[in-house]
Amino acid sequence: MQTEEDINMPTTFFTNFQNVTYRFGDNETPVFTKKLSQYVSVLDQLRNTETLIEKYTVIAGDRPDTISFRLYGTVDYYWTFFLMNEHIRESGWSVPSYDLLAESKIRYPHRTVTTNQDISTDNGSYELFPVGATVTGVTSSVTGTIIRKIPDMGQIIINPTVAGTEFLPTEELKFTSVDGEKKVRLVKESAQYDSVHHYEDADGVYQDLTPTFSFTSDSPPLPTDWITPNVNWTAVTYRDRLERKNSELQQIVVVKPSAIDGFVSEFKTLMKQRL
Repeated sequence: MQTEEDINMPTTFFTNFQNVTYRFGDNETPVFTKKLSQYVSVLDQLRNTETLIEKYTVIAGDRPDTISFRLYGTVDYYWTFFLMNEHIRESGWSVPSYDLLAESKIRYPHRTVTTNQDISTDNGSYELFPVGATVTGVTSSVTGTIIRKIPDMGQIIINPTVAGTEFLPTEELKFTSVDGEKKVRLVKESAQYDSVHHYEDADGVYQDLTPTFSFTSDSPPLPTDWITPNVNWTAVTYRDRLERKNSELQQIVVVKPSAIDGFVSEFKTLMKQRL
């Protein structure tokens, strides 16, 4: 008898889907692909029957085929999980919690620097620190390319020229504009995955930051107060956000073992009616 360690993912998911011709991009020759839209109306008839389904929590190491084997004694029904759960069709299978740090580093591999100065435009005439510009840390001499800029949070996301190098959290950052060299003072530097993605209130609602600047008499003038979030707001990092999303993906619905044979039979019947 097979064990969960011995089984391999089958390829039966698309067996019951009709082939249609489709031209991808600029290809002149149409190719055969699967008409995935067929299952939408079928699902409306099957998954709304609460007596057929139950909730299931995916744990570390679970794969669609191993869960199918555990629940139904066969790997052949792994496709029902994707059929019944739109969120995993759209975002993919969850990642084991012990792999989330590595996953966050892969998804968000850059450095995030934060300034308390206005980085939107210079007197409204041209963009400061635009995406694609090369920047340099004045003290560290670290260089990189701007990947993204979030002015209302004072953030600049940078891909360092040399992998593994970091800017200093309080140095000046410079780039050359159409009007010469421009600098901003940094107040924070971190890995992108550990930087703030957004702020939210106690109800989990995204909150917009409104930059306010008050300048000292220093030369160059530096803000004494910047984009200050409400004390009741919570900072959510890119890694936090990924962990939340992953937790959502671990919560799925499955067809009850006692109903799986009838469910699959009815699914195939309804699919054939649409061929």
